[in-house]
Amino acid sequence: MHSEELNREFVRLKDAAYRYAVSLLHDHNEAADATQDCYERLWRRRLIIRSKSFDSLVMVTIRNICLDRIRQRRRAWQPSSIEELESLPPSLGSAEQRESADIIRRVMENLPSREREVLHLRECEGMEFEDIARIVGSTESAVRMACSRARNRVKEEYIKIMNYGV
Repeated sequence: MHSEELNREFVRLKDAAYRYAVSLLHDHNEAADATQDCYERLWRRRLIIRSKSFDSLVMVTIRNICLDRIRQRRRAWQPSSIEELESLPPSLGSAEQRESADIIRRVMENLPSREREVLHLRECEGMEFEDIARIVGSTESAVRMACSRARNRVKEEYIKIMNYGV
């Protein structure tokens, strides 16, 4: 892949990679650093990269970088900083829509990591199950099942919260 093509393709995907990193790391600054590290890794390998599977390569690379950072955190005994909701810009829409979005974000944060990751890639990034399976290193049917479980858990918790726990 030529330099110009790599730049063009990465610019097209960098926002999705950043959002994916935020969903894994729960820290906007660390996600920005991970996205930059991803670009650096891809730049070093630009001569052997093929444009056919570049989207999956970017997402797998950002996932691996984030998992490495999470492992480093655990080894250093540093707790993860969850400031995602406070630092997000207020969304356009009514107060009810913002409240619903905040509830769903909080519920998603409590999902198991695999389910949260799959749900984010499917619903937020709009990726196909086949691509998600390649990224997380699983089968397509396992990804479908994890996504279904995550949706059901989010739905159940959302209904429970909206009904005041009744």
